Amino acid sequence: MSIGLILGSSRTKSNSRKLADILIKGTAHKILDITELSLTDFEDFRHEPIPASLDESTQILLDFLLEHDVIVIAAPIYWFGIPGKLKVLLDRLSHVFRQPAFINQKPREAIILAVGGDRPRIKGLPLILQFHQIFDFLGIPFQHYVLAEGNKPGDVRFDQKALAEVAWLRSYLQKGENDEGHI
Repeated sequence: MSIGLILGSSRTKSNSRKLADILIKGTAHKILDITELSLTDFEDFRHEPIPASLDESTQILLDFLLEHDVIVIAAPIYWFGIPGKLKVLLDRLSHVFRQPAFINQKPREAIILAVGGDRPRIKGLPLILQFHQIFDFLGIPFQHYVLAEGNKPGDVRFDQKALAEVAWLRSYLQKGENDEGHI
């Protein structure tokens, strides 16, 4: 089983990264960090008579999704939703889901880790609903997410509920690594 972690924060030492590091500790994984991508605004060419070629970021996203069984997205909650740069990357799914390779081979599961500073278990629900719709549309099962609290850098380490949920998810993923039929 292969785990792909998409880091959706513009901060390199973010609370969402710290939570993700706890989740993936001891697992085989690869990371796609949005801070390392040169993302430009997405241009939607799906109604053009000739299919557009995939830009570099779209190809990177497609290859990353094809490479992994489980996709984990770790991001801060910005204004009750997905951070802007992550949204610019995810807009490229409009081209990704039409690719024959993706239609025939897509991740078997998606997991979201989201961190916010003020009542994130309530204010993060719009973000979770948006991801639910995204993954439902793509045909990728989405059953697990963690909404954690952390305002200042490192604060997420004090959210005992989120840490317990991540510990359970880590054991769930490690069980899946040992038994391919679980995930």
